[in-house]
Amino acid sequence: MYLLFVLYVLASLFVGYLGKDRLIGFIGFFVLSLLVTPVVSSIVLFLGLRRPGSA
Repeated sequence: MYLLFVLYVLASLFVGYLGKDRLIGFIGFFVLSLLVTPVVSSIVLFLGLRRPGSA
C-alpha cells in the first residue's frame, strides 16, 4: 500500500514537472494530479495552454 502511495506522488511530481512551462505551472499541475489522477492531469496538460512567452 505504501509503495502505491509513493508511486502516485512520484507520478504527480512528474506531471507537475512536465507542466512547469504551462499556464498554471508546476504547483498547479502537481496539486491537480494529487486531487484527480496523474493520468487525467496529463491529459489536461497536453490539451492546455502554454505560458505566454514560452516556446
